[in-house]
Amino acid sequence: MMEDPVNYNGEITDGNSIGFNQIKRGFNFGDGLFESIRVFNGECTLLETHFNRILNGLKILKISFNYSFNLKSLNQYINELLIYKNIKLGGKIKVYVFRSGLGTYKPETNQISFLIEASYLEDNKYILNKKGFLVNIYKEYTKPINKLSTFKSSSSLLYVLASISSKENKLDDHLILNEKNQIIESTNSNIFLLVEDNIITPPVESGCINGVMRLEIIKIIKELGINIVEYNIEKEDLRKAKEIFLSNVINGIIWVGGYESKRYYNLISKKIIENLNKKLIINRV
Repeated sequence: MMEDPVNYNGEITDGNSIGFNQIKRGFNFGDGLFESIRVFNGECTLLETHFNRILNGLKILKISFNYSFNLKSLNQYINELLIYKNIKLGGKIKVYVFRSGLGTYKPETNQISFLIEASYLEDNKYILNKKGFLVNIYKEYTKPINKLSTFKSSSSLLYVLASISSKENKLDDHLILNEKNQIIESTNSNIFLLVEDNIITPPVESGCINGVMRLEIIKIIKELGINIVEYNIEKEDLRKAKEIFLSNVINGIIWVGGYESKRYYNLISKKIIENLNKKLIINRV
């Protein structure tokens, strides 16, 4: 029995047996992308959207892939791993794609390698956090705005340092600023604010991650008949907001309870997560 079964380039193998030389260049230079994918009832959700984001990222990074790496094969590799690990209900998939081979800043090849991990999660649906997150703004470094900003890159130092700062300051998360000092996201989520009767969220052009869950949340907000505006969020908007929530595919919705002395409700968050579960889980059974 393998200690740590993963799928490496299409084959299930023990993760502990993968030689560091096979992956060290991508590790050393952060030369790759990753996706986190939620599993419900033993099946991936929103896989096509995740796959399309991978393809768009590979084109930006100039990593070549052949037709054997496609949506159908990725789904097959993931399902084989889920079955092997006996994940029949809730779970999480991580897909890492990176440039193969050795080299320095100048790679020896532009061919793709990929690694897929699967892990069990106790919850088989999205559950809203009972205690609202306490957040603040991370001010030490900002995120540049460019074509790479919208992808989940293997080079994640900004998010790591912001997360360390959250822990040091006994916060649940930090909000990230772009180079224009606009609030664009948290360390692992997109952000939404209820201001007056509108929900606002930063546009992708602001440098935020083009989140898969972000797209789903925008659809659900429109279905609920609530006006949503893509808008550059400034610090003063945090004080105007009645409600703030974060979104990612693993947690669905995370409601923010407080920023500095300001406190927030979670009425819209409850409606959205209820509709999210209906759309992604109940209606698929």
